[in-house]
Amino acid sequence: MELDTTALVGVLDRVGAVAFAISGVQAGVRRNFDVFGLWVMGLVTATGGGVMRDVILDRQPLVLARPDYLLWATGGAVFAMALAWRGRPYPRAVVTIAETGGLGAFAVAGALAAINAGEGWSGALLMAILTATGGGVIRDLLADRVPLVLHSEVNATAAGLGGLATWAAYDVSSSAATLLGLSVAALVRAAGVAFDLHLPRPRRPGRGRPTG
Repeated sequence: MELDTTALVGVLDRVGAVAFAISGVQAGVRRNFDVFGLWVMGLVTATGGGVMRDVILDRQPLVLARPDYLLWATGGAVFAMALAWRGRPYPRAVVTIAETGGLGAFAVAGALAAINAGEGWSGALLMAILTATGGGVIRDLLADRVPLVLHSEVNATAAGLGGLATWAAYDVSSSAATLLGLSVAALVRAAGVAFDLHLPRPRRPGRGRPTG
């Protein structure tokens, strides 16, 4: 039985909001933000990518159309702050699982939103990447650091592949496309973390092999 793809987008956005709010609070804790600052970090990380996606697709951002999005993001932020309040490091497994699941959910939500708007494979690809990484870019800028997606993560690659997988399978089954895209994005991201994978980068000047 096929699932309503509009409903799927909403569910996946909420899953991603909780996961990315945790990631945002973690970054804020490292910068010694206060409670309000941590909440803001969680909120913008959870919703930033989706807002940019919706603006580009010329529709009202879902975070405004459905106020419960703020509650989900706030819930994830409060949960993360409760963990931080113990004064001990975050459980690495919790953070990794949250970020991996959130990236996969946002990538598929972005791809489905583009498909529902009548966009082709390129739209699905770009909206998957933007939805999955946009909030993280805002998070890193607020934390005064170069966005991790630009130099030390395969998140954009994982989201793009998940978005393409969703688009490729959509005509066969929207449900299967959702599961496939989510699995591809999550697995690529998990592999990147587990094996410390990075995209190739050119050798910087002055870093050549020593001679003589």
